[in-house]
Amino acid sequence: MRRIVIAAVALASLAAGTLVIERSRATNDEQMAKDAERAFVANLATGDQKAIGSALDRRFTWTDTEGLTRNRRETLKDFAALAAATTGSDSDVQTNFYRRVLTVRGTHGDTRVLRVFVKRRHGWKAFVALETPMPPAGAPASVEQAAGSGDCDNPCRTVPYTPKTPVEKDILAAWQKTKLLEWKPDSAQWANFIADEFMIINNTTIRNKEQRVVIAKHQQEAGTGAPGDPVTSVRIYGFGGNAAIMTSQHTPYRGGKPYTNVRIWVLREGRWQLALSQQVTVQSATPVAAVVAGP
Repeated sequence: MRRIVIAAVALASLAAGTLVIERSRATNDEQMAKDAERAFVANLATGDQKAIGSALDRRFTWTDTEGLTRNRRETLKDFAALAAATTGSDSDVQTNFYRRVLTVRGTHGDTRVLRVFVKRRHGWKAFVALETPMPPAGAPASVEQAAGSGDCDNPCRTVPYTPKTPVEKDILAAWQKTKLLEWKPDSAQWANFIADEFMIINNTTIRNKEQRVVIAKHQQEAGTGAPGDPVTSVRIYGFGGNAAIMTSQHTPYRGGKPYTNVRIWVLREGRWQLALSQQVTVQSATPVAAVVAGP
């Protein structure tokens, strides 16, 4: 009996020690991620292109307010433009840390900015920079503008993407479920897939979870949902099994210019939840026709 007690105490002590180590590691990682983001901004301000080159992930993309997306090589070639867009300080800065993913969003002049950093083997790297023009006050949300009649094949049932891992498969399924619950509105079920810190930012509006749920309730009461905007391309990048970045391009269901979207997913309470969705319209693109004119 005494041996059993000693063994139990030893296991409890080991578990407690492991928990302390994990918490310490998470705290250190978060600080290192924030330090990397601050250094990134500082090096842009001083024009240190070499330092920025080292800070960019090989999959890095920068999408500016015009919706022009540059990859890592193109960004470094157009370094002056990126530096100019970052000159000055941000306001209303909000950071969220997801173990191997850090998001930093805020306001820069008349622009909503998003920077996403990810943990790689050689440290924290910039993965996404996205800029969305500030929307006019009082505009209806895009999901309200899209409400009305119509089907939702892409993205509710099919998308031009085949998941390669279980994480990708689960996130795609969760996202398609949210699209179904927007098309055939069910605000309570929809909210289950949305993180508390959720924000949706685009060229027309900015809404938090509470505001977005109110819209869903109104549409549910009216019996009129919003068919999802068809996807033309999508990629999902998992980081550590509990956070992921989803990038996609869409054409508006009701017609208009296509847009680029970056979504952040987090595994919480045993299910994938959408923590952030930020979009920017591709201004140079030719507008596409509506799938179905509505309502």
